[in-house]
Amino acid sequence: MTTDTTNENPLYASLRRFWHPVAYSSDVLEKPVEVTLLGHKLVVARLDGDVCAMDSRCPHKGTNLALGQIVDNTIECPYHGWRFNLNGQCVRTPAREELVDSIRASVQTYAVAEQAGMVWVCLEEPEFAAPEFPELNDPSYRVLQGPTYDWKTSSPRRLENFVDFSHFAYVHDGTIGSRKNPRVDAVDVWREGHVLRFDRSGVKEPGVGLKKKLLGLTEEWIEPVNEYHVTMPHTVHLKRTFPNGKRYVLFMSASPVDERTTRSFWWQARDFGTEPVYDAFFMDFEAEVLAQDKPIIESQEPVWISLRPRDPSERERPMRDADVVTMEYRRWLGELSMKKETV
Repeated sequence: MTTDTTNENPLYASLRRFWHPVAYSSDVLEKPVEVTLLGHKLVVARLDGDVCAMDSRCPHKGTNLALGQIVDNTIECPYHGWRFNLNGQCVRTPAREELVDSIRASVQTYAVAEQAGMVWVCLEEPEFAAPEFPELNDPSYRVLQGPTYDWKTSSPRRLENFVDFSHFAYVHDGTIGSRKNPRVDAVDVWREGHVLRFDRSGVKEPGVGLKKKLLGLTEEWIEPVNEYHVTMPHTVHLKRTFPNGKRYVLFMSASPVDERTTRSFWWQARDFGTEPVYDAFFMDFEAEVLAQDKPIIESQEPVWISLRPRDPSERERPMRDADVVTMEYRRWLGELSMKKETV
């Protein structure tokens, strides 16, 4: 069943105009795949080499098409064998073949894009282009596909967590931050097309463990240059360049499954320690960081950020300089939301 709360939450409703990942490309092969985006149950499939996305409910008797199979480049319903082509049109009704044209049955289809090793879906006319991940096919990097994970939070909250510098010292003390160095200075934030840009450098973090060894660094504190590209509304590309020029990249996109559940798709890339034997170490490191974040983010109230709060209990107090990224991100998100309201 599709959940529709768009009338209650205009920011949530505005997300229909943007690309969101629903699956990795490698997961959409020989069988239909069921996904949920913004409360809408969809089926994604690869038909004749092209990926398509359509409502998962068969118009005959309401069966979930994702339980079916791909036959002759169509999705075949598992209940009565009705078949739907790339455009969502019913092209076969086995019980009475001669009626297929007169029935004119179809299912709603949606815009699909394959980019950054993912399948992206947009429920309305796309506002921006799908995000890019240039390192995916760069032979100088060792690239790993991260397992998806679901958090009980909104997609803007998930994105903000990724770019919130103040929490590093406390939530990630000893991994990517230190309580000994909690200060956060302002960074320059600017817009380039549909991307929010900011860089952060000159910030010391602990240089410990195998990662330090693989980097070939000996200093107790490391000062990488961190370049952030946030493709609106929920995708972040972070490239970390260390003092010796070595690079580590994270690409994450937060997909709104529904109003209170966010599924994150992500990639990791590195040009040091590229031997496969080190893959588990790097994946375990990110898993540790995410495990530290999850209970904190899921505790935030309200679940959705309040861009124009009327209820005093929903107001937040951003800190000058330290929260400049949050402030600029919310400002742009608010503009996009208001544009939807005025259409």
